[in-house]
Parts: sequence; structure tokens; C-alpha cells
Amino acid sequence: MVKIILLVLVAEAFTAVGQILLKKGANNLRAHSFDTVNGHLRFLGEAVSAPFVWMGLAALAASLVFWLMALAGGDLSLVFPMGSIQYIIILFLAHTFLGERITAAKFAGTFLVSLGIILIAIG
Repeated sequence: MVKIILLVLVAEAFTAVGQILLKKGANNLRAHSFDTVNGHLRFLGEAVSAPFVWMGLAALAASLVFWLMALAGGDLSLVFPMGSIQYIIILFLAHTFLGERITAAKFAGTFLVSLGIILIAIG
């Protein structure tokens, strides 16, 4: 059980880091008109040449490996809800690295998610 929890934690940490990196990459992309195919292609061209996007995708790929290992060794009814821990990690990483505010509502929601994860893990 401890091994599964550790695998999920590592997977979700990689997921959270990947999301932060993707957001940093997206922040550097220019807004294009998506009314035309050309606008979509220009956006895609910028996205595939952005280093943060590639780093984010690499982190998500690493997450997938650990997630598959957790799924192979644990019950889906335990592993999947534990994946919600990424909400907690992302809240604090977004505050630290993206300067996003942690409001009382965000904190309360994250607390409730944490409580739910704990209840599922001990149940």
C-alpha cells in the first residue's frame, strides 16, 4: 500500500510540474485569430517550438509512467481518487511560480479535497 501511495505521489508531482510548465509556455504564446486554419497553424507552430511546452510534455510523460505503475499495483478505486492530490500541489505551485493568489475559497476547496483523499486512503 505504501508503495502505491508513493507511486501516486510521484506521478501527481510530475503532473503538477508539467501543468505549471505548460502554463508558463502558454503564457509566452501570442494570441492568434482562430477563425482561420492559418491562425490555428501559426499557434501550433509557436507551441511546438516553445521549450516550456516540451518540458511540460516530458513531465507529463514521466507522470504517465509512474501512474501506470501505480495502476498495475493498486486498486483503481484507491489510486484514482488519490490522483486528486494534484489539485493541492498545483494550488501551491501556481502561487509560488506563477504568482496566482490563494483565496479563502481556493484554500477551503483544497482542504476539502485533501480530507476526501485521506478518507479514501484510510477506508
